[in-house]
Amino acid sequence: MIPVARYFFWFWLLALLILNIVPLGDDTNQSLSGNKIFAFRLDYLVHAATFLVFAWIYLLGIILKGTEFSSVGVLSFAMVVISAAIGFELIQYVIPWRSFNPVDLMYNVLGAVLSICFVMVPVRSR
Repeated sequence: MIPVARYFFWFWLLALLILNIVPLGDDTNQSLSGNKIFAFRLDYLVHAATFLVFAWIYLLGIILKGTEFSSVGVLSFAMVVISAAIGFELIQYVIPWRSFNPVDLMYNVLGAVLSICFVMVPVRSR
């Protein structure tokens, strides 16, 4: 069986890394950060949602009954996702064309923690 979920996991991790390094145009940055709902920027939801995708990928591996993540375990999954959530925003601190935002970091971590919580429910029930 092809480890589909594992490939999706690493593909999504690489895609997020590239999106955090590549300079986005001002139009993209303005449209995301300029849209507000009750003084809440929509790009914060994007930050959280990008890390929620990891939960769907992990759950896909469980649904396919693959052994993609059996050797990884939830603890390793959690460490990679939390490290990515923190690391991707910290990378923007050292890249001159990107800007570090502590609130973005907070929403990255929030999305990662929610992702881990969503993964823990079916894993505990097994």
